[in-house]
Order: sequence, then C-alpha cells, then structure tokens
Amino acid sequence: MRQFFKNNTINFSEVQELPINRAFLFGDGLFETMVFTNGRIRFHEDHQERANNGCIKLKIDTEPDLNNVSKLLLNTFGKTSTLRIRWNIFRSGIGKYSPMDNKHNEHLVVTDFQASPLVKNKAYISNDIQVNGTPWSGTKTLNALTYVLANIERQEKQMDDVILLDDKGYVSEGGSANIFWVKNNKYYTPSLQTNCIAGIGRKQIINQLKTSGIICQLDTFGKEELMNADQVFVSNVTGISYLQRIDNKIFDTKPESALISLFSF
Repeated sequence: MRQFFKNNTINFSEVQELPINRAFLFGDGLFETMVFTNGRIRFHEDHQERANNGCIKLKIDTEPDLNNVSKLLLNTFGKTSTLRIRWNIFRSGIGKYSPMDNKHNEHLVVTDFQASPLVKNKAYISNDIQVNGTPWSGTKTLNALTYVLANIERQEKQMDDVILLDDKGYVSEGGSANIFWVKNNKYYTPSLQTNCIAGIGRKQIINQLKTSGIICQLDTFGKEELMNADQVFVSNVTGISYLQRIDNKIFDTKPESALISLFSF
C-alpha cells in the first residue's frame, strides 16, 4: 500500500501517515473507489461527476480535479499496473463541528487490484441494519458505519454477502455493492429513493441494458419481489458477483457476458 496527500494549495506528495484532520475527527468528506488500468482511471468521467456532486451536497466549495490524480498515478506506476485507488476528499482545517473553512484536502490510498468473485455462495437479508435516508444519500461519505456494521454482522453469520433494506423496508443494496435481479428476462434494481449509493458500476450496467434494448426497472421493491427473482447479482467498480443462495432459495448464476465485459480489462 502507498499513500499520497494533497492540501488545497500544493501537489500530491507521498506520505506514511496523515496529520490530524476532519476526515479522522468527524468523517467530514467523501471518497471514490476506482480502478486504474492501462494508464488511466476506468470510468474517469463518472467518478469525477460523482465527486463533484458529493462536494456540492457536503458544502465543500472547491471541485477536486481527477486529472491530477490520473497524472500522478501514470507518472508513478506507469501503464502496466492494475490498481485499486481510494480517493478521499475531505474538508480542510480542523475546527470543531463548525469548520474553519470549506476548502478541501485529498488523500490517495493505492493498493493491488482484486476483482470481485464471479459467484458468492451465501447471502442473507439483514433484519437489524438498514440504510437510512439523509440529504446526502447516494454519496459515498467517509462515515460508513452502516456498511461496517452490516459486514461485521455478515462475518458473524459466516455469509458471503448481506442485503440491506432502507428505512421503509424496501430493498436498497448489498453490503458493499448495488444489487440487481432478473425475472423473466427483465432486470430490476432499487432506485436512489431507497438511499442506496449512486454506484458507478450500477450506472454502467443500466446504460448497457438500455443500449441493448433490455428493460431495467428502477423503483422501490419489497424483499418478496427480490426473492421471487430468477437471478440476483451485486456490482461495484471491481465487477459483478452473482448470488447463488439467499436464505434458503437457490438462484441462477450463469453470467451475462455483455455485462461482465463492462468490467474486463
């Protein structure tokens, strides 16, 4: 793992640790998880757009520039590496709950890339952890306790994935990915009204289905509709994973090549 830091006036520099900051004290920021391959950030424009929108929601004034991140990665790692990049963007200064200013700092964590497994064998629907609505729902904020606690619960249950409902009882997302399902060749995925993350992988899949003339319905769905599906999969920027079993029901895990290819190198 390697780390790089940039405040609001200077370029990135490699660091071993960060000074005390609002990300650590208050979770006051957001992040993008990205894949760097063949000398570029995959889905670059979509990550930039989501980061900009997140900064607006969190009232962080300065728009971060993903081109600076791309240049650093290309100059440091070249075109032959495939890497997982976590781009943390947080409000600068210290202060208390009331910030000293609304500019931003950036922090990169660079690690080796690991693709999502094609199949996850065991999943379940959580009865205790839910995705609550906020004015910044859909943004990947640095406060990720919902997903931390959901995945602790998943590990305790010895499961491979957890499915989360929103605060109204509708299906929202997986423990670290958006969720889709198929019934009679029609695709379904929860709308952003269920407080799920506005996933970059989710966006690619929806666009691909639309381009192919395949129906993908975005709406609010109860867990009964999910459990009635023929096939269920979760997705994030690292790829697609088909769920073989949810509770006691078995689902089809035959991959759809057109969707899998969206995440191929």
